[in-house]
Amino acid sequence: MDAVVDPGRIELTPRQKLVLGLVVREYTRTAEPVGSKVLVEEFGLDVSPATVRNEMAYLEQLGLLTHPHTSAGRVPTEWGYRYFVENIMPRRGLALADRLRIRHQFHQLGLQLEQWLQLSAAIVAEMVRNAAVVTAPRAAQARFKHLELISTYGNAILLVLVLQDGTVQQQGLVASEALGQEALSSISDELSRRCRGLTAAEIDALAQDDFSFVGEVLRVVAQLMRRGESSATEAYWEGVSYLLAQPEFRDAQRAQKALGLLEGNDLVSALVAGAAASEGITVLIGGQFQDRLDLSSHGLVFSRYGVPPELTGALGVLGPVRMHYEEVIPVVQYVAELLSDLVWHMFGPGEGRAARAEPGWAQAEQSAGGGV
Repeated sequence: MDAVVDPGRIELTPRQKLVLGLVVREYTRTAEPVGSKVLVEEFGLDVSPATVRNEMAYLEQLGLLTHPHTSAGRVPTEWGYRYFVENIMPRRGLALADRLRIRHQFHQLGLQLEQWLQLSAAIVAEMVRNAAVVTAPRAAQARFKHLELISTYGNAILLVLVLQDGTVQQQGLVASEALGQEALSSISDELSRRCRGLTAAEIDALAQDDFSFVGEVLRVVAQLMRRGESSATEAYWEGVSYLLAQPEFRDAQRAQKALGLLEGNDLVSALVAGAAASEGITVLIGGQFQDRLDLSSHGLVFSRYGVPPELTGALGVLGPVRMHYEEVIPVVQYVAELLSDLVWHMFGPGEGRAARAEPGWAQAEQSAGGGV
């Protein structure tokens, strides 16, 4: 049964919130329908099973709980999980021991972005026992950083372009006349100075009506920048086996749908777009992403990381609706903060970069109260 009332407008009594919260937690733990007697006995409720049944029946009328035809117990609906996350679930940070363990693993890598991204996905997946994905940080709009023109043979030249997000692109050119490396280096230095921080459109404007070799170089640079903006986002997945091991995905059709989400580009594209448009942690349950992607039977927790708005990526966890959101959210939030510190250290503004980066990622916390 789907919800008959928008959970954002529902006002529950403290006891109703308690019952809903206990049903959500118990069902998350066991994947089995939860009965009133179980709640009273296991959680020591100071009310009778009949009273709890009445509350559960009312929650079912609101669309927050439902029950399988073969069982007297209740299970949370997608709306019930949403209400729980938005109105009942406490917000807490990651335990100090987990923070120290994660930092120790990252600290051994040094400043290697690709390794950080791979490790981030692996750590998150292992900790939350679901599928984790992290996308490489990208600029919303490509901006020029540096150019090298390298003489190869005859009139042939290798153009090497570096963008502000660290992307490197190469293309061969053939000049109308032979140019020595000294001349090419001089052109490279001048264009790097003139173009630093510019977009493809701004570089095109510089090349307008310039039919010299320099103008040709500028047009090639703008083309490469646009090509990079339209290319697929690089993403790292881990923990697919954890996801498919969940009871919900023993059904072949659901497992096939989950694999389709993981193997296609739609989820990554929607994740990047959603993260770019939000701040902090976002939790989407079931049909909440319907305008971009069919996530029915799934929950998605994600966060933006990086140096917004210049350079950002996304870190997310895909699981069943019956996901342990209380555990997933702190892990995603903390690892996203570490990735943000790394991006700042590698690509952020010069003066503030070192001051922020050193305590943020390179030093382990010294005590329970420090550096988190």
